[in-house]
Amino acid sequence: MDNLIVVIGVPVTILCVLSVVVCVVAMVFSSGVKYPKVANYTLDQQWDHQPLLFSATEIQPMSLAHHAESTDVDGGSASGKW
Repeated sequence: MDNLIVVIGVPVTILCVLSVVVCVVAMVFSSGVKYPKVANYTLDQQWDHQPLLFSATEIQPMSLAHHAESTDVDGGSASGKW
């Protein structure tokens, strides 16, 4: 059993120490990297993207079943005036 500890334990210890050193070196070299800030959208800006549909269900396309009433909405709805 003592022989297995040396045969397995030493390489595992060396690999762990080596991976920690590599991670620390990677963090040191990547600390100067600056990513561009994403501009926040405010309501006074013009919206220039396509409309998106967010649904709580995985229905493609958003259509009601044939037995549903016209007032039923699957997945909820929202409306508003800005």
